[in-house]
Amino acid sequence: MQEARVTEGLNVAYVAEVVRLLLLDCGRDVLLEDRAGGEVIIVPPDAAAAPDGLLPVFLASGEALALDAFGETFGLKLDRDIGAFFSWRVEAIAAETVSEVLLATMEAIAQATTERGIMVLEFPRVFDEAAARYEARRASK
Repeated sequence: MQEARVTEGLNVAYVAEVVRLLLLDCGRDVLLEDRAGGEVIIVPPDAAAAPDGLLPVFLASGEALALDAFGETFGLKLDRDIGAFFSWRVEAIAAETVSEVLLATMEAIAQATTERGIMVLEFPRVFDEAAARYEARRASK
């Protein structure tokens, strides 16, 4: 992905809290499905929106959509954390405004939502499709 402009950045805890409130407000469960066993786990909004929870998944997909739409990322920085969901933690977000992060992230969440709820295993598809569209446009120039 293309590097975003370097800025002071956003407060990660603030972004996490806004995402938590958005998840509560939407009234849809965040669902993590074990494809092998078929078990579905409801992830509470506070765990889903935590910097060491599912927030890295939400923001990475949102960032791919931002790159696709605007040709620029919002400077998401993830760090390895073996104690985190999926072993990644949000360390920093270099964006200038919360709206540029949240609009793209809300779109990623919408694209990962089915009639059952917000499906965590749909986020890789959202990311991959956005990245493929960006690369296709870039290659055609």
